[in-house]
Amino acid sequence: MPESHLMLVAFAMACAVLFALPFVPAISEWRHPTDSAALPVPPDHAADIDHFARRLRADAQARLGRGQPTGYEAFDLIASDVPTTAWGEARDRLLVCGDVATGAAIFAFQPVYVDGNLRAGPGCAFSSLYTAGDLELGEASKIADWAHADGELRLGGGSTALRRVSAGTALKLSAPCWFERLHAPLVRLGKAPALPAEAPVPARPGQQTATYATLAHAVERTPALYMVRGDCALPEHRVYRGSLVVTGFLTVGSFTTVVGDIKARGGIALGEGAVVHGAITCEQSVHLLPGALVLGPVVCEGDVLLGTRTVVGLHDALTTVSGRCIVAEEGATVHGTLWAHEIGMVKHT
Repeated sequence: MPESHLMLVAFAMACAVLFALPFVPAISEWRHPTDSAALPVPPDHAADIDHFARRLRADAQARLGRGQPTGYEAFDLIASDVPTTAWGEARDRLLVCGDVATGAAIFAFQPVYVDGNLRAGPGCAFSSLYTAGDLELGEASKIADWAHADGELRLGGGSTALRRVSAGTALKLSAPCWFERLHAPLVRLGKAPALPAEAPVPARPGQQTATYATLAHAVERTPALYMVRGDCALPEHRVYRGSLVVTGFLTVGSFTTVVGDIKARGGIALGEGAVVHGAITCEQSVHLLPGALVLGPVVCEGDVLLGTRTVVGLHDALTTVSGRCIVAEEGATVHGTLWAHEIGMVKHT
């Protein structure tokens, strides 16, 4: 074979090898998988507020012989009458069988699963805590990671609930309290009054039917959507039907009802007793003054103020309050989720 042909064949073989090299890792992984196990999910990256609570419950139920094996059934199994001082000495996760009731503080640095109710005194500190029943912690308690109660969860005044706290029935925080993410069908922030059992009627006695078309600088986008350039104020004791977008600051007068969604760039303030049968979206801050009611989500990039006696959502229509900082006056109520991206606070009125 001529030398030129040999060089051509060698060149072709070199090209074939270089072309195949990038496929070698993929073929090797396909024939002998090394990444088949589930990846760990950091606490900040799981979307569901009760994600880690459900995982701990599955492990505990498997340890008790009530569920399918998970491969993570390692717990320090202790009885409910064991002195709670031993909880802080555990080197593995704790599984407590039965109800626990004590007036003393409990310290636990490992995740704890209580197969029953837990009631403890002031000054408690937990990293992660799950109770199959009700949970009540006294004043100045701290939850560093997450907590969940299948029943009702109550935190005393001066407590701090970092990251995620959820409950299957109700979540009640005494004032003052600090939080980040809360979720329950009923979230009571401080002492709350009686709540409406169902959505209020669109119009109430003394209210006048109004239209966005009469507002200054109003532009009709569709029959059910108006836009106002600049600031906008809806008068008191009115009923508006349809959605409204405002490029400035929006003020909803006292005892005015909006049957639709509202959105504003400059900020939104709902007057006393105002009602919104829809969502509130804002680029700045949202202030709900005492007695305001919002049936849809409240989402903003700024801060959220929930005045006393304000209600967001309904028991059978859970929703979300999301903002940079959330300040709730004592007596505010939310059905669903509160998410303070920086810090949330329940304060005395």
